Amino acid sequence: MAYLRGTFCAGYRTTSRCEGINAFIKDFLKSTESILELVHSLDRVVKDYWNNEVTAQFYSTYYSLVLTTELDSIELFASKVYTQAVFREVKKQIKSVATLLFRGRDSISRTCVYKFSKMGKPNKTHRVLYDSNEEKIECKCSMWNSEGISCNHIFYLMKYEGLEKIPEGLILSRWCKDAKDWRSKPPPKYRGPSRTLA
Repeated sequence: MAYLRGTFCAGYRTTSRCEGINAFIKDFLKSTESILELVHSLDRVVKDYWNNEVTAQFYSTYYSLVLTTELDSIELFASKVYTQAVFREVKKQIKSVATLLFRGRDSISRTCVYKFSKMGKPNKTHRVLYDSNEEKIECKCSMWNSEGISCNHIFYLMKYEGLEKIPEGLILSRWCKDAKDWRSKPPPKYRGPSRTLA
């Protein structure tokens, strides 16, 4: 974690994703197969993998998830924008807003600095910078920079400021339901996680 802090890794810190794909492929292969059978098996692997992806996309697009947090408008917005898998992770962050304590707010020029700590850990303070004119939010925990998902500190700030939806600058297009729908929009401009405020 010390080496990856602030580096975008889409939430992965190990080779577990590769290991998962290898295990998935292993289920389709046998050591006694000929080259032709191997090619056919790999073709089945790709089709099955593609089917799983299409099924997940279908559920993300056409099924509504149950809203369970007290930040209804933000949670509803997130459920409409993000895929189901990403929404589950975002929802965890929204739920954990309840464990945070507000420690103060300072203003530096147009930027407000909010301070939060977790219940039971009053000595560890997290700072969140917010520029309301440009709707830029940055948390010093760097979760958004490394995973592309807003942290609970950012959601607490949104609650405090009365924001009803997640600012566009905090929505990574790769996590959206329409990320693969290339026909309905022009080629995406990269909105990466490198953001800084004054």
